[in-house]
Amino acid sequence: MYKFLSIFFVILFSQNTQASSTISGKQISEILKSWLDDNGKPANFEILETIKYPYCETPNLIISDISASYNLIKISCINPNKWSFITRNKIKKDFSYSKKTKNQFKVITLKKTKSAGSTITEHDLIVIKKKLSKFDNLVLEKDEIVGRKLKNSISSGKPLYHNNFEKKWLIEKNSLIVIENKIGNITIKEDAVALDNADFMGKIRVKNVKSGKIIHGFAENEKKVVLRTKQN
Repeated sequence: MYKFLSIFFVILFSQNTQASSTISGKQISEILKSWLDDNGKPANFEILETIKYPYCETPNLIISDISASYNLIKISCINPNKWSFITRNKIKKDFSYSKKTKNQFKVITLKKTKSAGSTITEHDLIVIKKKLSKFDNLVLEKDEIVGRKLKNSISSGKPLYHNNFEKKWLIEKNSLIVIENKIGNITIKEDAVALDNADFMGKIRVKNVKSGKIIHGFAENEKKVVLRTKQN
């Protein structure tokens, strides 16, 4: 009986100690700075370092951008103490990060100047360190743009942004695809050429390579168009 009470007291004491401990504003600031750095954004916020917040394990500390521009950041604890607050991260369109810090960002750029309409390959890209003043729509990973076409000419060494590229369609015009037609338990597949651009399940015209017939279907993936209705 006494042994059971002793164990119960130790557990209760441990829980109360954990619940009554705190996390400081300084600790939260360091976590937030790291999070912003991982997202390629400058840190320009103010959190009082001496303020104490209820205990929160790091995995349960959730940081989210609620402004879609990293100007308003919400910090929340989901366990064991639920709390949250919002801090303003002062990023302006003309905010010059390079003037306020010696830090540089790793950015993806072109090895050589490319003209409008050029299709980007992984071989065309290189990562360099560069000071930035614009962060919106910045390309963060090479695979985000490999295979895409430039909307305008871009010089080597310039940071790449998503608005530098033409819209990425699931199926692009003149692509070789497969048309699939299901009739009961029978599936018929034939080669065709896309006559339009199309997004997922967007309507598209295709030309049957064998018969030359033009039919309509729906883009299912980058290589397949499915027929949902009987073609005349």
